[in-house]
Amino acid sequence: MSSAFGASRSKSRPPEKGVFPLDHFNECKAIAKAYLECLDEHDQQASKCEDLSRAYLECRMSKELMAKQDLADLGLLPVRPAAEAEAAEAEAKERAQARSR
Repeated sequence: MSSAFGASRSKSRPPEKGVFPLDHFNECKAIAKAYLECLDEHDQQASKCEDLSRAYLECRMSKELMAKQDLADLGLLPVRPAAEAEAAEAEAKERAQARSR
């Protein structure tokens, strides 16, 4: 059977990767807004707002607004514990000072 104007009906397809439902109930809106504000504050440098980007994606996954996926696959590095990150930063500073001597 054909549809109006003689065109045949095509079967619907699931969305391609990267396409996901809109947040109709504003479940992750606050995080999205904070992320956009962070981008404005940091001259659109996404690396400065990575923690908010991670939180937004985790919110969308937990609310089933997108498929669960490893954040590393989405370009986000795993978060290191604060103490470990501080130790690595201190070590890098020490190396930089040693080179300048």
